[in-house]
Amino acid sequence: MKRFAALCLAAWSAAALLYFGRHSVALIALSGVIALAGFDLLRPDTNTGS
Repeated sequence: MKRFAALCLAAWSAAALLYFGRHSVALIALSGVIALAGFDLLRPDTNTGS
């Protein structure tokens, strides 16, 4: 549940950056980084061990 909440927060943050920084290339790039980081949170755990 925490991962899904973090994904939602990242997605809404990226959307807000896109809305408020419409003509700023740096903010557009930053919103892409935030969105991709949010998707990375949903990645399955690989540290299950043997």
